[in-house]
Amino acid sequence: MNSDTDPAYTRVYHKYSLKYRRVIDKWIMHPGKRWGFCLLLLIYYISRLIETQSYFVVSYMLGIQIVYSFLRYYTPLGLPDIEDEDEDVDIQLPQHNDDRPLIRSMPEIQLWEQITSALILSNLATYFVIFDLPVYWPFLFSYFILVTIITFKKYLKHMQKYGYSWGDFSKR
Repeated sequence: MNSDTDPAYTRVYHKYSLKYRRVIDKWIMHPGKRWGFCLLLLIYYISRLIETQSYFVVSYMLGIQIVYSFLRYYTPLGLPDIEDEDEDVDIQLPQHNDDRPLIRSMPEIQLWEQITSALILSNLATYFVIFDLPVYWPFLFSYFILVTIITFKKYLKHMQKYGYSWGDFSKR
C-alpha cells in the first residue's frame, strides 16, 4: 500500500480495519467470552425494547439476520446455492460417506461477528426515532415465524437433496 498516493479515506479505512482485525484475532481463542458478550448485547437490546415498547421492525430485521447467519453456518461447504436449485444445471451429487468430515461453509467466528454486528446496529437503532416505524407487532411476529419455518424447511429439503441432514453436524 503506497500511502503517498492513496486517498485519505483509504488510509483511514486500512488503519481501522487493521485495528478491528487485531481485536478479533484476540477474541478468537475465547469463545465463551465472545458468546457471553453477544448474550450481554442481546440482554441489553431486550431491555431497550421493554423500556421503549417499540422498534418492532428493527427486531424483525435482527431476527431475520440471525436466522440467515445460522442457516449459513449450518450449510455444508460445497453445497450448491439454494437459488441455483430452480435452474436446470447439471450438478454432480456428492457421494455421502459417513467417514467424510462435514465442513461448515462459515466458521463459528464469522457467525459470531455477524450476530454481534447485527446486535450492535440494532442497539444503536433503538436510539433513533426514525427507526421506530409504526407496525402492528403481532402480524410482524407471525410473519417472522412463518418465514422462518418456510425457510428452514426449504434449506432442510435442499440439504437432504444432496445427502446431508442437520443431524450430521452433531456427529463431529
